[in-house]
Formats: sequence, structure tokens, C-alpha cells
Amino acid sequence: APALLEVRHTPQAPRSNQPVTLTVLAEPGLSHVALEYQTVEPGAYIRRSDPLFEQGWNTLPMNDEGRDGDQSAHDGIFTATVPATVQSHRRLVRYRIRAHTADGLPCTFPREDDSCPNRAWFVYDGPPPSRGSIHPGKTPPLTFPPDFLATLPAYHLLAQSEDVAKSQWDTAFHRKRFQGTLVVNGVVHDHILFHNRGQGSAHISGKNKWGLKLNRHQPLAAKRNDGSPYREPWESLNLNPGLSTPYIPILCGIGGLDEALSFRAYQLAGTPAANTHWIQWRVVSEPSDSDPNNPYAGDLRGLYLAVQDMDGDWLKEQGLPDGNVYSIQSGRKHLARGGPADPSDWNAFLEGIRQDHPEEWWREHLNLPAYFGFHAMNRLLANVDVRPDGNHGYYRHPEGRWSPIPWDLDMMFVPRHHQPGFIDAHRCLNVPAIRREYTNRAREILDLFCSDPSPEGGQIGQLLHELSGRLQPRGFPRNWTELDAVHWNFNPRKNGHGLFFRQNATADHFGGRWERRIASADFAGFCRYLLEFTTDSRPEKNYQPNDGNPLGYGFGYLAHEAHDPEIPDRPTLSPSGGRNVTASPFKSPSGTGFRAIEWRAAEIGFFTDPSDGIRRARYELEPGWSFRETSPKRLRLEVPSTPFQPGRTYRLRARFEDDAGRTSQWSKPVLIR
Repeated sequence: APALLEVRHTPQAPRSNQPVTLTVLAEPGLSHVALEYQTVEPGAYIRRSDPLFEQGWNTLPMNDEGRDGDQSAHDGIFTATVPATVQSHRRLVRYRIRAHTADGLPCTFPREDDSCPNRAWFVYDGPPPSRGSIHPGKTPPLTFPPDFLATLPAYHLLAQSEDVAKSQWDTAFHRKRFQGTLVVNGVVHDHILFHNRGQGSAHISGKNKWGLKLNRHQPLAAKRNDGSPYREPWESLNLNPGLSTPYIPILCGIGGLDEALSFRAYQLAGTPAANTHWIQWRVVSEPSDSDPNNPYAGDLRGLYLAVQDMDGDWLKEQGLPDGNVYSIQSGRKHLARGGPADPSDWNAFLEGIRQDHPEEWWREHLNLPAYFGFHAMNRLLANVDVRPDGNHGYYRHPEGRWSPIPWDLDMMFVPRHHQPGFIDAHRCLNVPAIRREYTNRAREILDLFCSDPSPEGGQIGQLLHELSGRLQPRGFPRNWTELDAVHWNFNPRKNGHGLFFRQNATADHFGGRWERRIASADFAGFCRYLLEFTTDSRPEKNYQPNDGNPLGYGFGYLAHEAHDPEIPDRPTLSPSGGRNVTASPFKSPSGTGFRAIEWRAAEIGFFTDPSDGIRRARYELEPGWSFRETSPKRLRLEVPSTPFQPGRTYRLRARFEDDAGRTSQWSKPVLIR
């Protein structure tokens, strides 16, 4: 049957008093093409399930006569113009197109089998300034102008106010799905579902988690923090409030930096983990978008961290083959094509990792490099809420090995034990050979990720600099965590007031009481806290698990697990003319023999990608060039030129491996430019 194709409205994101032109390509055999549109006022949202949804549609005939906006006559492209008077600030305009075949049969756009019965645009003139005090009556008011607000993408949710209130603050509606409309980058995703997220903490904070499910025919084209698009669209959206856990809001004011840094650190360590990016969350549920007398009223709901779900789109984004994905708490998240339709693979794996096995079993069933990165980062980042029954998932590669997936990272950087801090797969470390491989990797992560706190050193300091810069736009005196504090520090909906930017705070975990101090009571203080937690910053090297001292705690805990007094001595590199570098001779305190010297070079710092002009970062922990030599007499390397690009910075290192499989620390680096 003939169909309606290539439907467009221009402009995509109109402003007030701007006409909107609709065009549609109608295949031969269609006639009586007409546009139907419905206006939805701010504060009066119409759900798809409401009787009002089928009422109030206005009809405009579309013509192919080369007039009234139609470009060419009789070319099959029909046109209609929605008058400028229809467009007003924060109004949603839904539309659909009707036509008839020569036999009088109806033809529609969207088609009847489309998951969304219409398309829409959202009229928006921009946000008003945001004003308020972090501590009303005690601190001066702060102003965040529209050009500041434009530094983070705005995600708008249009919904009924009673649905928003029930979803976020009424425990009787925990995880119940409500209908709404999501607008991102000017694109309207109509008739989506939203709900609150979380388990026991779902309604504690007041600034709670959100979950959104989009229509399958209209997934979200999300963008990364640097503005570049993700390769794959998102069919669901998780929004985290970025206040640290509501049970113990010890990092309230960090703006989700602890979570964003953690997810990225797992990725750099070779463990599949979610992508994240920051947004400003705006909820259109009232007639006005602001109230000058009430800083807590209006659309703006503050700063949120968008976290990609562990589903099929995420697997594609990670470049992983299609495989089943499971959450340890909620079960299957993604069913691979051709994979077991029942959870038999999952149940068999769970039963297996809850027992001890020979080395061969673990190598056959568990992706050991991914597990090593997962376990090492749990120590470095102090993921104290991870446990066998919670806060992680698994991905099954088609060849049969499972990789752990970190999840729910809002209780990090805590120098006290809480939950066990490991998962069932930790039993693999009971095998001596596997334990040795883990300690080798742990030392490598310390050398390649934790030894340099500088902002362009390719390691933890650079990652912190890259991510924190997103919340501190250049050229503005204010940052996004301050805006979040203005909106939430004393918000009537917030449980617990005055928790943002406390310079000294105490907390109790199952491992005992501890104190968190920051150098300055602001976002910069939290940034320094994370940096000192993950680097060798403690003057007295007395690290002990659960010692309660956050200074260098993550670094010390990982170093504690990586310690092996029998590893070979760390080599020293010396340039020896031209592009030649020589390593010091092999030495081992345990008397073991030489097996190999490994060389590696990896790019560090920032560069501007010529393909799109976006500034990107490179980290030493990422895979780079490598070379392995098994002769103890060949300790001199002629650095090749082909892997290295002019104008970029690389670090060259070497390490020894003895005949027992133990590796030394990586040497201090030699720079290649």
C-alpha cells in the first residue's frame, strides 16, 4: 500500500511566534493529505492514556500545488504551515498526518504499528536565570545566567505535577511507571515512561534517582561530555542525583564526580562499565518555569549524572559481541540473539563461582583480565558497597567467559569496610597462579594510573582534571555543583539540610567511624580529596585496610594487595643515543631467573581530534605499543617511529618478568615526543 514518507518539521526546535513548516513525501496513490496537531500547555500535560489525548486536534490541509510554502508543484511532497501564533514558550505541539488511498482506505503517519502515535516539537525560548543562596540568610545569593546554563545540555521532562510528586516522593508508588515526554537537544520523545529508581535508598534523599524508558522507534541520540555523539542510541536513561549515597551523604556537593570518575576508571582498567555524562534536569509540570520569590520552584531540578544502562546498546557502544547481560539483583538485562532464552547459563555460572575450582575452570568461565581490573579498582576507589548479592552485573561473551560489570557507584572513596567489598568471583584468587597474575596487574595499575597526580599526566590526575572541568565552565565564576547546592541544600523536598560542602564530616560504616576533611569547603576541596585518596599522598606509609584515614587510602589498599617481596627489581631506563633506550640489568631478591623484559609506550595528555575538532584525552593505562624480549642480553631498545604521531606525548616504560611469572614494577617513564 502507498505510504507517507520523509516527514519533517522546520525548524526542529522553534521559538515563540515562529511558524513551523511540515513536509511529507506521499507515495503515488494517496490524496487528501492533512496535518493534525494538538497543543499541550505547560502545567497541563496530557497523557496518552487520558481521554483528552483524542480531543482538541486541529486539522490543516497539506498541498502539493507549489503554493503556501510548498516548494514545487506535483512532486509528491505535501506542505502545511502551522501559524506563528501557535508557538509559545514551553508549549508541546504534537502532530500526525492523515491521507487516503484511491480506494478510500486511511493511511497515517506514524504508522499504526509505531510505538509512538504522533511526533512533536517543543517550543522553547531558553531558560531564565537561576538565583539563590547555598545557605539562605547566611551566604550571599548567587546568579547563574542563561549563558552559564547553556554549558550543560538540558533534558526536559514534561509530565503532570501529581505524577512527578508520586514518582519521586511517595513510597506507595515505588518504581511505578508514569507517562511523560522527554525533550533532548530539541528532539521530542513523546509518550515515554518514567519512574523512581533505587532499592532501600529510593526515597531517602529527596533529590532521588530517575529512570526513563523510551519508545523503541525513537531512541535517544545522547552525547558525551565532550559533545560528541555516542555511536549507539539509548533506549533507556538512568539519572543519578550525584549527592553520594543518601544513607551517608559524606560527599554531598561532589556533583557525581565520584561516580563518573569511577565508571571511567573501570573502563580504563579493561572492565566493561557504563558510560556517563552530566545534564541539567528540567521538569515542566507547572505553568511557570520559575518563581523569583522561591528558588526551589520552576523547571530546574539541578545537576544529574546520566548513566547508560547495561543493555544491548551499551554492548555495541563498548564494541563487545552480542551476549547475555545480567544484574545480580534484578536478573537479565539483555538477551543476546541466539543465546539461551532461559537463565540456564546464568544459573550455572552463579552456582560455579560460589565454589572453589581448579585453575582451568576459572580460565574457561571467567574473563580474568576484566575481573582483575574490577577487583583492583574496587580497592583503589574503595567501592565499599559492592557485595556478592548486589551492585554489579555480568556480561557473557559468546565464547563463554563472563566479565563483571560495576554498578551503583554512589558509595565510593570510603576508608572503612562496609559490605564485603568483593563478589563471588573473588574465589578465583584462591588459585596461586591466578593470584600472581592479579598482583602483577595491581602493581601495573599503581604505576600506570596512580603515580602521577598532574592534570596532564595521562593518569588519575588527568582524569580528574578532564571530568571536573565539565562542571567548571571556563570564563564563569560559578560551577555546576554550586547551582546544585543552591537548589537542593535547603530545598523543602530534601531530607537533611545543610549537607553540601561541609569541610569536616563524620560517618559510620560497619568497619567503624571515620572523619572526612577537605582542604576547602567547595568543589575544589572534593577534587583534591579524590586525588589524595587515590595517590601515594600519605606522608607516613602506614596503610592498612580499614584504617579510616582517607589520605592515600585507595592507593595504600591496592599496594597492600599488590605487595610481593620476591618480585624482580624495577628497571631503570637510560637514553643511549638517538632513539635508543637501555634498561638496567635484571636483578631479583628471590634469586629467580630472567624470563622476559616487556616494553610499552602509551600516549598521555590532551589532543584536538582533527576529524571533529573535539579535545580528547589519552591515558597511559589504555593499550598502546608493546614489545617483549626473552633474551637477558637484549636490554637495549631502538624505539620505532611508526606508532607515534608528531606533536603528541608518549611514555615509554619497561618491566621484568622472572621465571616464576612475577613481574616487577614498571620503570619510571622516558618521554617520547
